[in-house]
Amino acid sequence: MHVCATSHTVASPARGRPSILCVDDSEDILLICRTVLESGGYQVLTAANGVEALRLLQTHPVDAVVIDGVMPGMSGQELAREIKRVAANVPVIMFSSSDRPAETSADVDSYLSKGQGPIALRKLVGVLLHR
Repeated sequence: MHVCATSHTVASPARGRPSILCVDDSEDILLICRTVLESGGYQVLTAANGVEALRLLQTHPVDAVVIDGVMPGMSGQELAREIKRVAANVPVIMFSSSDRPAETSADVDSYLSKGQGPIALRKLVGVLLHR
């Protein structure tokens, strides 16, 4: 089961709160990310896997994407590649419990270990969006 904010209106920075798409196969991590990012003034959409994330991106433009590195079906690296193919200017943050890959692809704009915590994630999102 996953949490999906399809009932939220998505806004661009010019029209309102920036929107962030969080993708993780852990419902608990999605809830933590949603809570911390919403408390920072962001709208948050969530997806439990890469396929769901790509579907959301077709109908909900976002300002940044936070992805897990290790997910069943489509890895974080594969998802980052697809995101950049459809939304080249959207920053992609890999937020993963696994060690930083030796070769993080050019499709990942920033990497953050889950061990650094969700507050560090909120700060990084703000830096990438120049808030």
